Amino acid sequence: MTPGEAAATLRAARVEGRTLEPFTDEHPDLDEAWGYAVQQVDLAERLRAGERRVGAKLGLTSEAKQQRMGVRRPVVGFLTDAMRLPEGRLDVGRWVQPRVEPEVAFLTSRRIDRALGPTELPSYVAGVAVAAEVLDSRWTGYRFRLADVLADATSAAGFVLGSGVHDLATVGDLAALRGEVRVDGQVVERATGAAVLGDPLRALVLLSEHLAAHGVALPAGSWVLAGALTDAVPLVAGRRYELELEALGTIRLDAR
Repeated sequence: MTPGEAAATLRAARVEGRTLEPFTDEHPDLDEAWGYAVQQVDLAERLRAGERRVGAKLGLTSEAKQQRMGVRRPVVGFLTDAMRLPEGRLDVGRWVQPRVEPEVAFLTSRRIDRALGPTELPSYVAGVAVAAEVLDSRWTGYRFRLADVLADATSAAGFVLGSGVHDLATVGDLAALRGEVRVDGQVVERATGAAVLGDPLRALVLLSEHLAAHGVALPAGSWVLAGALTDAVPLVAGRRYELELEALGTIRLDAR
């Protein structure tokens, strides 16, 4: 299966609102490089259709989630303007198996085109905000291997940004930030920023290394989702969701 064939199959399934069995069931030799190649074909098709790339996202950045999903390393995907969603009412009927998770979002201040060291990171961050990422895997029951999830744009379906963008220096230790997800007022998930690679800022290091390895750059003014603090929570019509990160704010979503 070529990357082009895989991207076309995934695109058709997305448009038709159906899920698939993982490509690796039939082709177990598919690898990370192949998965990213499919992702690049998908992105190129979206850009040709008029979408605009606005950032990047990381996934599977917690060890616990890697173990649950059976993928033993973080993954990198893309964000486009068509994926950005408003806070408030959320039409979940557009997706097949939607889930939502809270994330730290960084707004970049400089072009990232090389691997960055930890001490350089603050100068690349124009601001930080709370975000909610909506996932909708093409793989039935979220069952996949590394090549599958990469080909599927790391399950990215949409993202919501909180209303406030904060200065990195004022929000304190991101690793210590407390976060929680509430459904109809009841807490269903809790975690701290340390769940994301020990410190969400490390997501920028991983992203920069990925960009350098693939010979691409992310311009200033891009959004970067650092990865989920908690497990993804199923989105069910008729329920209200609140995703809160201490010092960054709360996103409220009414699933319809």
